[in-house]
Amino acid sequence: MTEQVLGGKIGLVFGVANKRSIAWAIAKAWAAAGARLIFNYQGERLKENVEELVGEFGEKTPLFPCDVS
Repeated sequence: MTEQVLGGKIGLVFGVANKRSIAWAIAKAWAAAGARLIFNYQGERLKENVEELVGEFGEKTPLFPCDVS
């Protein structure tokens, strides 16, 4: 049984661009440790990629635009 060290916690994930992103690997590890996740994407160019990836966590996983440049 996997220990849920992040159970009950919420993680806000910045920087996912594709499945090779460090942020994506971190998000998967957080989810495996029990965290609920919220994702964002930088600009419309990345939206479709991130939507597809976030779909792996279920269709109710929040996804918001965020561009701090």
